[in-house]
Amino acid sequence: MIVDAKEGGLFRSDNSGQSWLRVSHDRRIWQRGWYFGEASVDPKDPDTVYVPNTTAYQSHDGGKTFAAFKGAPGGDDYHELWIDPDEPRRMILSCDQGAIVTRNGGETWSSWFNQPTGQFYHVVTDNQFPYWVYGAQQDSNAIATPSRSRYRSLNFHDWRPIDAGDESGYIAPDPLNPGVVFGGFVARQDFSDEQVQQMPPTFGQPGKYRRTWTLPLVFSPIDRHVLYFGSQVLFRTADGGNSWQVISPDLTREDAGVPPNLDATTAADTPRGKRRGVIYTIGPSYVQAGEIWAGTDDGQIQLTQDEGKTWENVTPPELTPWSKVTHIEASHSDAGTAYAAVDRHRLDDYQAYLYRTRDFGKSWQRISDGIPEGSFLNCVREDPARKGLLYACTEKGAYVSLNDGDDWESLQLNLPVTSVRDLVVHESDLVIATFGRSFWILDNVTPLRQMDAHVAAADAWLFRPEAAIRMRTGSDQGTPVPTDEFLAANPPEGAVLDYYLKERASAPIQLEIFDSEGNLVRRFASDDVLHKTNPNDVPIQMEWVRDPKPLLAEAGMHRFVWDLRYAMPKGMRRSFWGPAGPLAAPGNYTVKLTTKGKSSTQPLTIRLDPRVKTPQDALTRQFGLASKLAARLGEVSMGVQQIGDLRKQIDARKKDASGNSELLTALQELEKKVEEAVEPDSDADFGLFGQALPNKEHETLPQVEGALTRLLVIVDSSELGPTTDAATASARWEEAAQETLAHWAAFQKEDLASVNALLEKVKLKPLFLAPMNP
Repeated sequence: MIVDAKEGGLFRSDNSGQSWLRVSHDRRIWQRGWYFGEASVDPKDPDTVYVPNTTAYQSHDGGKTFAAFKGAPGGDDYHELWIDPDEPRRMILSCDQGAIVTRNGGETWSSWFNQPTGQFYHVVTDNQFPYWVYGAQQDSNAIATPSRSRYRSLNFHDWRPIDAGDESGYIAPDPLNPGVVFGGFVARQDFSDEQVQQMPPTFGQPGKYRRTWTLPLVFSPIDRHVLYFGSQVLFRTADGGNSWQVISPDLTREDAGVPPNLDATTAADTPRGKRRGVIYTIGPSYVQAGEIWAGTDDGQIQLTQDEGKTWENVTPPELTPWSKVTHIEASHSDAGTAYAAVDRHRLDDYQAYLYRTRDFGKSWQRISDGIPEGSFLNCVREDPARKGLLYACTEKGAYVSLNDGDDWESLQLNLPVTSVRDLVVHESDLVIATFGRSFWILDNVTPLRQMDAHVAAADAWLFRPEAAIRMRTGSDQGTPVPTDEFLAANPPEGAVLDYYLKERASAPIQLEIFDSEGNLVRRFASDDVLHKTNPNDVPIQMEWVRDPKPLLAEAGMHRFVWDLRYAMPKGMRRSFWGPAGPLAAPGNYTVKLTTKGKSSTQPLTIRLDPRVKTPQDALTRQFGLASKLAARLGEVSMGVQQIGDLRKQIDARKKDASGNSELLTALQELEKKVEEAVEPDSDADFGLFGQALPNKEHETLPQVEGALTRLLVIVDSSELGPTTDAATASARWEEAAQETLAHWAAFQKEDLASVNALLEKVKLKPLFLAPMNP
């Protein structure tokens, strides 16, 4: 038996397709018959049939009647069903959200939220810090997510729905009112009170207006009060959507016709002799008020230079009907310069069509060399910081041009081969919308902005870094999101330092950071012996541990991230929960790269998290206090390590002295004093609400170590400067540390020296402690 889903119903053949019988007229299934997937038959029960549609349906009588099998009110749009031929109750069902699995015939299903399969049409960012990313996704409505999480990684906690958007339209964050967005066809949403107000531009206008699956909605980059929306005409509002005005005639073709090479699905849905085009992209100028470019989905490019009072058709001559102008980007530096991305795949033409004009559309040049056939264009963007640096979104990935589009090369890196529908440049980040692989961000494209012939010719090159933002690492206090859920990495935390080596360095290379007075802050070398956590030293899986990464000396481009911290003092022991070196204060620094005996430098600025308003003098006090605590903690920790080493040596010497009662007694007395030096105070607790101040004549080294560790964590816990109590406690424990270290030094000078004299007398190896400051 063969079952086939065709337009108008389900058909069954019992003679290998020689004749067909229509077995279902169920309107619940066929009312949207253009969307159904391939019918599937249970391999062990020919009367059990499944049909994917907006809901997945199941029949137990060969297709005569159906019942809903899997589906939600919004319509999940199911496409394919795989049935295990040996175990039919095990199935995989695909839909616009991803794939789900059942092992019990559909009684329960796995989640699709463990897959980054969002299908986004457009992407936009706002002006918050950290900035948020917005987009509408197929069959999952519009969403917003921060570009940096409050947690250790970006996860499902960060995403929020947008009711003002739909599944296919644009989202336009209000540049003057953070937390307010416009979306869809059109509605306004205020996240502060969650009010959503419908305000369609056509509502107060006479006439009939056309629409397609996605219509453009963009703010003016010059007058940020002005919002544009496209139908076959251009709409404009300057009062937040309260009132709209039409500022153009119909900008589409009178009759695009139906060419013979138009794809069958589109041709079947195209009434002949009927005007049907819409404005598909709006490109307002970044430099000249009133300059607006409009591209249509039927192959027109129109331009106004007076905010819609007059329009000129500037379509390139070779742009035939059914050439969809998917995106127009006005130049960020020159009036009259624009870039147009064109998609002709509906005409069975999969070439990349990208055009540039520098004279207000009087002439156009095709600039798509290097983008292969099959990668038809979805968008083009110009970098706002470097003239002529362009980015292109194609059906198979992302591309970059360093010479205003004359040549292109892949910018794929680790991006899966997928349809990239839109791209936005946010400061130094590239943010893309993919159709099927969700949002992606390429952090910090500073090297692309500085790439030139000098870099290519150099043996080594240190790029000028972007300003580093001093902010706190995301926290997973409580129960973190498990790593078997889908997680995305946060942006690099600290100063991003990019460098290039033409060849592998024959000797170790160095990166050094100096403060504004020329003092060394941090040094990294490619031959550093890095701390590597022993899995036996932490009570958790190693995937949660972040060990330092090496400075690479291999040929090619490299990125090294300095965490903005000074080095931990020698002796200060690392731990998963322990403190780190002091944070560098906001200010000006210098980065120095040394390779093959030659050095180059670049300036680096560290800025405070823009959300924080702490005065510089408070941060200076914090740095000074943290530095003093860290230095003293290093000394105390070294003392604790000395004690541990000494106990081992005493045990060994006691075995050697088994026949010498005088020496054995001296070693036992020494051991007792060492034990007293580490004896815990039963009344002390250095937990969350532990002892704040020393409370006896002198504390043991471990007790001082615990107190200084906690104090350093507290002083370093925020960007708000140290509290008065923290400063008071730090001063008292500083005194206690000095006194305890003095006792330990006296112990070594007197008690330890006395025992060593006895050991030397019997020609045994003396007890040795490594210096406190090696």
